[in-house]
Amino acid sequence: MTSSLADVAGAVAAHLRLKGIDVVVVGGSAITVHVPAVYTSHDIDFAVPTGQRLGEITAALAQIGFVRIGREYVAPNVVYSVDIVADVPMIEQEAIYDYALIETTSGMLKALHLEDAISDRVAAFVHWSDSESLDVAERALSAARVRIDDGRLVTALRRLRPEGAAASLRLELARERLNKIVS
Repeated sequence: MTSSLADVAGAVAAHLRLKGIDVVVVGGSAITVHVPAVYTSHDIDFAVPTGQRLGEITAALAQIGFVRIGREYVAPNVVYSVDIVADVPMIEQEAIYDYALIETTSGMLKALHLEDAISDRVAAFVHWSDSESLDVAERALSAARVRIDDGRLVTALRRLRPEGAAASLRLELARERLNKIVS
């Protein structure tokens, strides 16, 4: 039986919590835990609001079979790798401290709110011309439309600060495409 990304993330987070390490799912993984049919990340991106203590994280993950290879942690028979990507989750240069709680088979899992995760994907499009990220943001918004807090989404998108004319145009395009979904 294959476990979902959310269930694997929940088990890893529960184990790390026992070791005093708090984690939050961010990046494309946050989209996957909210709307798995829209996008499947192949790694679990964690931010560590308690601070990246890589030695302690590495030791804790080794206890459940994960070994560090480069910047990722992998385990036999687990289809998802674990990637410690940041301390405090951020969108642009703004720290995020309010998280969604996702129920998993191992307990509650902290993740970016879906609206913040969508904004994070839009940021990847704006700054790196990553059109797949914009597509993921659109599909996530469309799939979860009834669950989206429009005010939270507007606030999350306001955090984006494009640098240069091309990035500004990409942000305008992203907003237009997302507005078609919400209107």
